[in-house]
Amino acid sequence: MLVDASGASQLAWLGAAVALVSLAVGMALGSPAAVHVAVAALGGIFLLRHDTRLLLAPVYGAGLLLMEDLAIQTIDLRGVGVVTLEALGARTASALAIAAIGACASAAAALAVAAAPRRSVGVTALGALAAVAAVAVIAWLARRRYGASE
Repeated sequence: MLVDASGASQLAWLGAAVALVSLAVGMALGSPAAVHVAVAALGGIFLLRHDTRLLLAPVYGAGLLLMEDLAIQTIDLRGVGVVTLEALGARTASALAIAAIGACASAAAALAVAAAPRRSVGVTALGALAAVAAVAVIAWLARRRYGASE
């Protein structure tokens, strides 16, 4: 993925390093914000790819958001001794919904990037913001309905 980013391969390698460090710090310190930065960096790197590889965007986006959700759940469940079957079912359903939304948002971002004149940075940024907004709305709705995990 990093080597086919065309002229932006140095930027892609830097983004991958930032993502790796951010994910490690997020998991070690229990910081969801660092995990979000890692996922945003990896998503941005993917959009640097050549057009023919953007067909994988829905799978990649679903995987990124699923990874993020599992990392956040791991952080949330630190120190919890027993998880009820109902909580496990709700968290699994949430992870699947997040993955589905990630697939849709990534497909939309890939279409926008492919259709943009000369890979417009503005259209790419708009697609990325749409994906982040979709995740933020889901998180807000979930917290409103189920409350913050303790």
